[in-house]
Amino acid sequence: GAKAAIAARESGGSYSARNGQYVGKYQLSSSYLHGDYSAANQEKVADQYVSSRYGSWSNALAHSKATGWY
Repeated sequence: GAKAAIAARESGGSYSARNGQYVGKYQLSSSYLHGDYSAANQEKVADQYVSSRYGSWSNALAHSKATGWY
């Protein structure tokens, strides 16, 4: 639910989306991905980022809705 909603907001669900330094389905900073832009790594890193920063995808989505970013 919330994870899919963030992906839709950030990239339309595209693993190949790019916006400056932000890459992929969850528009993660390229520095977080360490040159591995594979779908599996994007999923893993996004889960780690959201867990450490927000505690859950639901919290991250609430932040995204409030601010336009997460």
